[in-house]
Amino acid sequence: MSSSLSRPALSSLCRSCLTSISSRTFGTTAPLSRIGPESPRFIDIPQPPQQSAKAPRDIKGTLPTPRKIFLSRGVDKTDPEYFARTAPEPTSAYKLSEPQNDRIAWKRQMAETRRSHLREGLLELHRRKVAQEKSMAKESKKKRDIREQKFYAPQREDERLTSPTIRSLNSTLQKGHLPDPEREQRLVEKAAHVQEHQAAKEAARKNALHTLYMHARNFITTEEQLNAKVDELFVDYPWQDTNAGRSTNIWDALGAPPTVQDMLTSINKTEKQAIKFHSGQAIVTGERMKKLAEELTGGKMD
Repeated sequence: MSSSLSRPALSSLCRSCLTSISSRTFGTTAPLSRIGPESPRFIDIPQPPQQSAKAPRDIKGTLPTPRKIFLSRGVDKTDPEYFARTAPEPTSAYKLSEPQNDRIAWKRQMAETRRSHLREGLLELHRRKVAQEKSMAKESKKKRDIREQKFYAPQREDERLTSPTIRSLNSTLQKGHLPDPEREQRLVEKAAHVQEHQAAKEAARKNALHTLYMHARNFITTEEQLNAKVDELFVDYPWQDTNAGRSTNIWDALGAPPTVQDMLTSINKTEKQAIKFHSGQAIVTGERMKKLAEELTGGKMD
C-alpha cells in the first residue's frame, strides 16, 4: 500500500520533527507545568542559604558492636609469648624443609602472612586503644579542671551587689553600727565645704545688691519721669534722628545684634570695614580694664 503523502511533504515533516527535537532543552529540574498543586513545590519559595546546616547522612544498615579485644583481666595480647602460643612458628623438620611444589610454598606463605597480620593487627589496635584512652583522659581532666575552677571560683562583684541579701553587710549590721574611722575628718571637710558655699552665696548677693544700686540711678520712681519717658519713646518715628531716617524698625536704625562671629572679628581685628579695622585696641582695652577694675573693687562700675 503506497503512502498518500508526496516526497516533498514527507521531507518537510521530517525537517520539522528534527527542528523540534534539536530545540528541546534537557535538565534535571522538572518544569512548573509538571508539578501538581498537591506538591509542596507547586509554589516556588526561595530558600535562604544555610552555611551552618549539615545535610542529613543517609547511613544504610547498622554497624556491629565492636568486640573488646583487650580485657582488663585477660592476658596481654601484645606479649610475644601470646603470639607464640596463638600463632606458633613451624617447628617440624617437614615444614622447615624446602617446599616440594608451588602449592605447598603458597600455603606456607599464606600461613606466614596470617601470622604477620595477626601480630600487626593486635599491635595497631592496642596502639589505637592507648591513644584513645589518653585522649579521653586528657579531655576528662580538662573538663574536670574547668568544673573545679567554676565551682570554687569566688562570687562576682556584680552578683554580690545585686543579690537579694548581702550576707557580709548583714553580718556587719548584726554586730552593731557600721564602723566609720574617718568620720571626724569627713565632718571637718563637710563643714569647711558648707562655709565656702555660704561665703560664695554671700559674695554673689553683695555683688547683686551693688549692681542693683548702680542701675538704680536710671530707675523711674516718679510719675513725671514716667510721662517724660513715654513721650520720648511713643512717637511716630522714634529713630528719625539716626542714619536710617524715618524707620520703623530698630534693626534698620541701630543695626542687628552682634553675633559670635562679629565679636570674634572685633577681637581678632579681621573686620572688613576700614574704619573698624584701623580703630585700634583702645575700645577693647578699655572694656578689659573696666572688668579688671570691677573684679578688684568688688562691684559694678559705669
